[in-house]
Amino acid sequence: MKIFTPTEYANSIYAIDMQLLKEKGIKLILLDIDNTLVSPRQTMPTDSVISWIKTVKSDGFIVVLFSNNSKRRINLFNEKLNLHTVHRALKPLAYHFIKTARKFCVSCNEMCLIGDQVFTDIWGANNAGVMSVLVMPISPDEGASVKLKRLFEKRVIKHNKVETYCLIGNPLAHSKSPILHEQVYSYYNINARYLLFPIEQHKLGQIISKFRKIDVKGFNVTVPFKQAIMPFLDEISDIAQTIGSVNTVVEHDGKWIGYNTDADGFIMMLKSNETAVAGSRVKILGAGGSTPAIVYAVLQEGAKSVFVYNRTISKAQQIAQKFKNVVAMPIDKFDPQDCDILINTTSVGLAPNVYS
Repeated sequence: MKIFTPTEYANSIYAIDMQLLKEKGIKLILLDIDNTLVSPRQTMPTDSVISWIKTVKSDGFIVVLFSNNSKRRINLFNEKLNLHTVHRALKPLAYHFIKTARKFCVSCNEMCLIGDQVFTDIWGANNAGVMSVLVMPISPDEGASVKLKRLFEKRVIKHNKVETYCLIGNPLAHSKSPILHEQVYSYYNINARYLLFPIEQHKLGQIISKFRKIDVKGFNVTVPFKQAIMPFLDEISDIAQTIGSVNTVVEHDGKWIGYNTDADGFIMMLKSNETAVAGSRVKILGAGGSTPAIVYAVLQEGAKSVFVYNRTISKAQQIAQKFKNVVAMPIDKFDPQDCDILINTTSVGLAPNVYS
């Protein structure tokens, strides 16, 4: 089944580390079009696709549109891009991969194909000895034959035991979660991938539906969706209900179950630094999605008092109303005095504006 296994996975073209490809000696990028760059019904590239391709070319890569589509379809799509093209590429056959390598005077192991289908893109790349990146399909709007292939794709991926986990939020550029998770997967010999999914709030419902279709096993939630995600879940743990936010979602028997591990993680961090919480006076800056979990955690550990400071006082008050010994305060009343533990949950210092 290795013939159907990609070299790398990514949730989209925008999540691919092109610098890493360069370090691996890749010189030429082969791009599928439908459901890799745009949805199948979209005839022209989006502005974001045009910008991404421009960046890839400026990094020194040769870029080739490499599609099983007709010449007419590819030429229309290519009007604004002016790229080299291969139409009727006959994927998964290796013929046009090898022909393209010879045309541009590169070896097959210096090319990388980016596509969304296992039985055309990935199989073809493996047949030719070409590196491959499997991206998630952009749209479920596909023909009957492709939908049938998707069913078999799921079986192949499941057989290979490649499980998919994700992080959703916005922004995510600063996140090191894929690196951390993949280190753990490697250490414990777990065949899994961890992807970043930056999304807009109005697409939360859509992303949950998409995760079901592509067999995502679980995902983490970060700012600003820890509370907004809750209505889209099937069940929520008691602790997450008490805290009022979810940071971890697990698929179990076809249901999405929401948990909150922020509290446990925060206390583990404090204890690792030998910070005494019991009897302490705690002040928290910010009233976002992680704040209720931190309030819950320090109170469980016996904090004497908790003050929550926020620009929008009503948000701090909503948190204070849930717990005893918690006081909401406007941010302009903040004073670092009379405080044993100071916690910052605001976006101040968040990458890339680490000095803001």
